[in-house]
Amino acid sequence: MNLNIKQRFAAVFIYFILIVAIGYYLRSSIEFIFNPSDNLHLVFIATAITLLLSSYIIEPFFTRPVEVVARWIAIFLFLLGIQAKEQFLLFDYWIVISLIFIALALLVIVMHKSAKFEKSLKILTSIICKISRPEIVFSFLYFFLVISYFRDKTLELPLLLGFGFLMMINKPVDSFVLWVSTVITKKTSNYTIAGKIIGYRNEDFFNVEIDLNTKKLPNSLVGQLIGVENKKSLTLGIVINEKSLVGKKWILARLIKDENSNTIAFNTNTEALFNEGKTVFNQENGVTFLKRDDIPTKINELISKHKIISNYNNLVGFIWSGSSISKIKFYSMINDDLIISKGIGEGSIIQSKIANEEVLFQIIDANTAEENLELKDSHGFKIATAQKLGKYDFSSNELSTVKWVPDIYEPVFLLEPEKITYEARKFIGKLPKTNYGIPIKNIDELVTHNTAILGILGIGKSCLTFELIQKLIESTNVKIVCIDITNEYHKPDKLPLYVDTNILLNDSKDAFNSINSRYNFIDVSNNKQNPDTSGNISEYHTEIASDLKKFMFDSDTIPEDFNFSNSKRIRIYNPDYHKVSRGEKIGYNVITTPLTQAEKTRVICEEILKLLMKLPIKDSGNAKLLVVFEEAHSLVPEWNSVANDGDKNATNGTAKVILQGRKYGLGSMVITQRTANISKSILNQCNTIFALRVFDDTGKQFLENYIGSDYSNLLPTLEERHAVVIGKALKLKQPVIIELNDRDLLIKKETVTDTSNDISGENEQQT
Repeated sequence: MNLNIKQRFAAVFIYFILIVAIGYYLRSSIEFIFNPSDNLHLVFIATAITLLLSSYIIEPFFTRPVEVVARWIAIFLFLLGIQAKEQFLLFDYWIVISLIFIALALLVIVMHKSAKFEKSLKILTSIICKISRPEIVFSFLYFFLVISYFRDKTLELPLLLGFGFLMMINKPVDSFVLWVSTVITKKTSNYTIAGKIIGYRNEDFFNVEIDLNTKKLPNSLVGQLIGVENKKSLTLGIVINEKSLVGKKWILARLIKDENSNTIAFNTNTEALFNEGKTVFNQENGVTFLKRDDIPTKINELISKHKIISNYNNLVGFIWSGSSISKIKFYSMINDDLIISKGIGEGSIIQSKIANEEVLFQIIDANTAEENLELKDSHGFKIATAQKLGKYDFSSNELSTVKWVPDIYEPVFLLEPEKITYEARKFIGKLPKTNYGIPIKNIDELVTHNTAILGILGIGKSCLTFELIQKLIESTNVKIVCIDITNEYHKPDKLPLYVDTNILLNDSKDAFNSINSRYNFIDVSNNKQNPDTSGNISEYHTEIASDLKKFMFDSDTIPEDFNFSNSKRIRIYNPDYHKVSRGEKIGYNVITTPLTQAEKTRVICEEILKLLMKLPIKDSGNAKLLVVFEEAHSLVPEWNSVANDGDKNATNGTAKVILQGRKYGLGSMVITQRTANISKSILNQCNTIFALRVFDDTGKQFLENYIGSDYSNLLPTLEERHAVVIGKALKLKQPVIIELNDRDLLIKKETVTDTSNDISGENEQQT
């Protein structure tokens, strides 16, 4: 049925006039309307009017089980009230059928939540609802009454039967009503009513039930413009979502408003802008689908400025219930096209308005949900979660805080970033798929407040480390000591790609050979072996201290001005090259045992701290020396990851150095792929965290304390060259997923050869 609510009332009125005219013709009066004993009253008033009101007004589109119960109870009571029951054909059968349909409808209502009989209940519901449609059941009742009480009447029988067939087909009256309506309103076929509003979520959002018999209905309704019939105008909206039910469709639509939050409508006669105010709650429920060509030019120009229309390709959803000040939830319209074409997903940057100010959010989660529509019909959808980032300040390259929360149903768009130049050397990374750089706020605090780079093997931890070292070298006077057991840092395709090789000082296999002769030394005093002075650990302390002085001051002594030299900036130690032993008592004898990697690391850190403690503390906030722990889980292992007390003591000693070293300008950078196996005493001192892809639960649980459960749950699925970052050294007030810099934007373009200096080469030149 293509009639709107006014047109349906008009059709009922026409039928009522015909009923009165026929009755007056047959009875020469209209007393039959008020006389229940008159058979015409039974036929016209009790049946025909009920049929017309049900078909046109009460249930023009569908019938529900509740209405089936009400209808058959009404028929049952009507049958019981008939005075001449003996004349009614098949009266007993009608009584039995009424009771059967009442019972079946009640059964469906009671058992509608039963999963066991779901399929059977759907079939049964469909059958009883279709049979109980008013145009079926009341038409049968009408004809039974006519034949029962007027079968011997030569005038009344054909006239009443003809009127009954007219009500069954409806076409002449409906066509007449539509023709009159078209003449009066001068509406064109472009404004054919395709559905009706059946409910509101708020003043902007409403549900529409679509008549599937409407001609030229678009295949996909999402994104289609609609017009809501209101007085003599059409108020414009857009389809947000469509839901398929058994035999029908529902759509969720949103009104299009101007910059003053007024609805946009036009007069269908004059095509002039029609001021509807804030809402369309006084509308007539009719909804039509529109094309841009159907809309007047001036109105087209007006709505083309609306962000939902102009930026529809980036529309990803609407703010949903459950949003808070820190996080929003939004009804997701993200489809396969958006995922493929724009790579949208976790980490993507979206934006929505808070008090007319565009605010950035980052997608961190999504969940599927389901809502019940009718009976066993349900609709699946997605609700996404996004963390509030703030507003990006281009002058300071900082995410500034924006207070409060977006309004519910506010549109959410995928960020179309401004086309600005991105310089990788100025930033540590950028918001994913944008050029919004994230700088290091205080590079000294990157050192003094310690930094951790965590992630699985081969995910890019070393490249990030090299980049941070590069930034420190370029913008500070910090000296850097790298403890590298991988023996990778000095290779031409590693750290030398990022910094000048002339400032590198690298270990060789012959490092500290001068102490090798005392490797197996057993100290004997008064015919007694002394484990404390056996081995060459004492000489190792001395050699490390001497080497550090040459590296830091380019001298064997600390200069009077206490200033570092600029000749060498980076010293790379590989503890595996250092042949160091200590004495150990076994029974009555003493033997020498090699120092572990953790014990050698402690020696290096302790000697660094001793030297820094001899320097004046001019400014406790300035960074002086950074210790880089590559494969930190081996250099500073957790106590439950080691088999001997020596490593436990060594880790505790190193942790003490890091804790004490801050006021002397000493800091650390911890790089590990095994968060569970690294000393938490050291890791807990890291105030800046770069968390790349992590799989182990221990690592995720530890990082949850820093970045929260939402971001820690994303760690296993982080893309390549992406990291969750947070910390004192960065311009961030909350965790953020960033896209790390491409190595090609940072490395030196000239060909790099392995020209880094090493200890043996330097000694040979001196010799």
